[in-house]
Formats: sequence, C-alpha cells, structure tokens
Amino acid sequence: MIIENIKHARSHRRFTEKKINEEEILEMLEGARFSASTKNAQILRYSYTIDDENCKKLFSAVSLGGLLKNEDKATLEERARGFILISAKKDITTPDSRLYFDVGIASQNIILIADELGYGACIVISYNKKAFEEILGLPEEYDSKAVIILGESKDIVKLVDSKDEEDTKYFVENGIHHVPKLKLGDLILGKK
Repeated sequence: MIIENIKHARSHRRFTEKKINEEEILEMLEGARFSASTKNAQILRYSYTIDDENCKKLFSAVSLGGLLKNEDKATLEERARGFILISAKKDITTPDSRLYFDVGIASQNIILIADELGYGACIVISYNKKAFEEILGLPEEYDSKAVIILGESKDIVKLVDSKDEEDTKYFVENGIHHVPKLKLGDLILGKK
C-alpha cells in the first residue's frame, strides 16, 4: 500500500559506501518529470552528481540534522553518494509559494522512487548555494532552490507517536533515529 511507502521514505542523513548508478538517478528524475506543477508550468530543472570526488566536496556544503548531537551526525565516510540540485530560472515570475509547492511535489516523487530502489534521501534547503552551483556547473541564468541527498541508508529511522503537539523534535537514541509524528486526531481541525 502507498501509505507504507510514505511511512518508509524518511529523511536519511548517513549512508553506506554503495554507489548509485546513472540509470537509477535518471529513474528518480523521471518521477520528477511526471510531477504535478502549478499551472503545468514545469519550471524546475535538475542537475546531479554521483561522482565520488564531487560528493566529497559537496558533503560539507549541506547542513544536516540541526537537532542532532555531533556524534549522531554523518561523517565524511557516511556521506551521500549522490546529489540532485533543483533549480529554476532567475527571471521567472512564479511566486515563491507556487515555486516551492512544485519543489515539494517533485522532491517527494524523487524520494519515493529512491526508496523503491533501495536508497534513502533527505531534502535539504540549508546548503551552500555557491558551492553546489559551481561544482554542478549550474548555468548562470538559473538559481538553485533545494538539494536532495541520496545513498543507501545506514541510519535506522523509526516513526513514533508524539505525546502532544509540542513533542515534534526528532532525536537519536540507542542508534535509532526517532521521528515523532502527531496523531491523526491532532491534525484534524474540524468535521461537518
């Protein structure tokens, strides 16, 4: 069932040494290609790398797991083995609210396909744009909007029920990354 796929496709930040091949990246991007987009404008463009030297350089250009303790954060050896940069033309008139709606839909499709292929992913919007744009050779007329990091997951992620609406901060305990989720009843504002 698709709900199981959604529950399994979590944010992963630590990866094994397994390489991703180009066909797999292109399959993920095919999922982005078929994503819904506001007014069907299809304004997003993608750059990627699976080159190990580029992945090493880009490792320090992303900010991952701000709530995690240093010992729970990825090391260079646990770096992503692939990066997808999502961009749009600088001169577009699409409001950010619509632009990031499209980024979200495309990103979710990418990570669902990555999960199906046996890879973990994490959508990142806190990254060194200049480093990514330079290393991935982004054309000057484009501006990057988000990064998806990819690799075979090394970390174990477990969904847990939140105690209340204040209990939403993820944490690592005994090597397991716990992600509290509000209960369905806590999300519903009303019913008529």
